[in-house]
Amino acid sequence: MKTSDLHEARLVQLQFNKEGPPVEELDVFTGEEVLRENAGPTGSLCFVDDTNKEETSPQLHGFRLFAIVKETGVDDEGLREFRNDYFPYPTYKDQQRVFYTALGSGKISFGFNPLGIIKMIQDSLKRIKELGVKSYNVKGEGLIQGGWIIFDKNGVPQAAFQENAKERIPVDDILAELKKIEDRAN
Repeated sequence: MKTSDLHEARLVQLQFNKEGPPVEELDVFTGEEVLRENAGPTGSLCFVDDTNKEETSPQLHGFRLFAIVKETGVDDEGLREFRNDYFPYPTYKDQQRVFYTALGSGKISFGFNPLGIIKMIQDSLKRIKELGVKSYNVKGEGLIQGGWIIFDKNGVPQAAFQENAKERIPVDDILAELKKIEDRAN
């Protein structure tokens, strides 16, 4: 993962409206500017798929959250729901997919086993129900996987966790990594 590529990425700041168009594209920033703006006292945690930027969860060890999405104009209602109901943090569009590339450009692989596809869909529906997700959709291409990138307060990537459609997000591993970075920073 090259820091310079992430710093040079062109990211479009998104605004989510309660009425009218669900998503508006605002200003264009470099990745470095976004990281600087969203750096907490320890760093930032980027979820790759206006709020009070001073607020951090004690569980996040001084890290601030922000999100990167790959597209707008396909399912803006879904993006608005994601932002308003599940992830109320600054959100940016990375149309060039620089952050996705840094995570390995993961695509879901179905293989050639139709039973495997059915099992994955059943497992996904079960997880959605367990997590209490009210709605979900299948708009967009849906095959590009994201993940989490943890940056220190200087915008240097320290760790990355790729999304895996077949498994839950490793929340405990992410929190342990945040704690390690916090300990090194102090």
